[in-house]
Amino acid sequence: MDVFAWPTLTHMQLAPPFEHSCRRDRIFPNGEWILLLAVLAEGAVFSAFAENFFTTGNFFEIIRFCTELGLLAIALTPVIITGGIDLSVGSMMGLAAVLFGAAWRDWHLPLPAAVLISLLAGGAGGALNGFLIARLSLPPLVVTLATFSMFRGIAQGLTGGAVNHTGFPKSFLFLGQGYLFRVVPAQLIVLVAIFAE
Repeated sequence: MDVFAWPTLTHMQLAPPFEHSCRRDRIFPNGEWILLLAVLAEGAVFSAFAENFFTTGNFFEIIRFCTELGLLAIALTPVIITGGIDLSVGSMMGLAAVLFGAAWRDWHLPLPAAVLISLLAGGAGGALNGFLIARLSLPPLVVTLATFSMFRGIAQGLTGGAVNHTGFPKSFLFLGQGYLFRVVPAQLIVLVAIFAE
């Protein structure tokens, strides 16, 4: 027998198809349980050092700060699943916010018109990315890195890097800073509604 002979299919016993015999593997097929353990350990450590960490108020406050990230995650998940990437989202959000503030305070437009302008700007930025990637077959990483710089540059040019738009009506600020029943962040309703779509 040649000890240096490579094994063939006749020498190897084919393994049966993998079966999820473990409950953990059925619930967390990609090893997500490690992340769950890390979050639980982090919560335990923070609770030990900060007495107000493990409270209902702090729970909803963390959710309030994570709402924007949640909305971005909902929008970007299909992009990443299909093998794409978009590095320009943060800059586009900044540009849309700057245009909204400028339209309301400097151009004296009503809030619905300012909202429409910011939405149109976001749509135009997304259409530009889509055209360069889908029609011209340019790499998404390169395209969105370039538009990341472009959107950020436009926003900084409009504000001079120093202008801060404030003084919005309380009814409008409630959507981003208000609380329902003094505990539940108002923007959580927006996140849940979009996630349910």
